[in-house]
Amino acid sequence: MARTEIVKQLWAYIRRNNLQDPNNKRKIICNDELRLVFETDSTDMFKMNKLLAKHIRPLEAKKDSNRDSKKLKPVDSEPISPAETDVNQLPIILSDALVSFFGTGEKEMPSSEAVKRVWDHIKSNNLEDPANPTMILCDSKLKQLFGCESLTAMNRLTGL
Repeated sequence: MARTEIVKQLWAYIRRNNLQDPNNKRKIICNDELRLVFETDSTDMFKMNKLLAKHIRPLEAKKDSNRDSKKLKPVDSEPISPAETDVNQLPIILSDALVSFFGTGEKEMPSSEAVKRVWDHIKSNNLEDPANPTMILCDSKLKQLFGCESLTAMNRLTGL
């Protein structure tokens, strides 16, 4: 589940159980269930994301358990720090528009792969503006994805 969806559901729970401080709506008074999750009696909407961080992990690539079972690390090994992982290789959930653009039905993939596939489409269809290679002229598929006639390559494609 996406982090934003977790936060939405958490806020729905907080409102449903009337856990907001009536004098300061940003403050959350933890009931027994939230105390188990947050390990505190109260928090605020800004600290809540930090407290959630230890419970949320990024999606991992699906692996063949038989093939990788020999490569599993012992439980007591040190976890890999976020600085050591390449964020571009972690799977992301693709928007419906991007799934439709690729036409493969894949709903998640590393962001680097998504950007590569869009660039492959741009290059194979000669969509780079010959007068200005940093501009991309959108064909019908790119117009449907980005909603514009042209875009700057440097800022739109890096944030897929």
